[in-house]
Amino acid sequence: MDYADLSPAEAKQAIVDDPEMIVLDVRTEPEHRMHRIDGAILVPVQELPQRIGELDPARRYVVTCEHGVRSRMACSLLVQSGFRDLRNVVGGMARWVGEGLPIVRG
Repeated sequence: MDYADLSPAEAKQAIVDDPEMIVLDVRTEPEHRMHRIDGAILVPVQELPQRIGELDPARRYVVTCEHGVRSRMACSLLVQSGFRDLRNVVGGMARWVGEGLPIVRG
């Protein structure tokens, strides 16, 4: 594994501590519209192989999905494509919301 697994609270702190951190949401567009981390960019995991060129491998990323499965898949794909500074949100947005962390709706 070439990425770090973080709890939602740890991921939130990483985002707060590093204003250059990019939040990558790999869910579907309807899921993203329902609730998301403020400032998250959406690249659904099924589109990631075709859209990976839109992302900069030199940047730092927190990757999230709804339950943590798709974000692990996305992190693995990103690692294979040369990305090295990745954090996976364990439990995804379901756990993030469950822990009462801030979200944007709509």
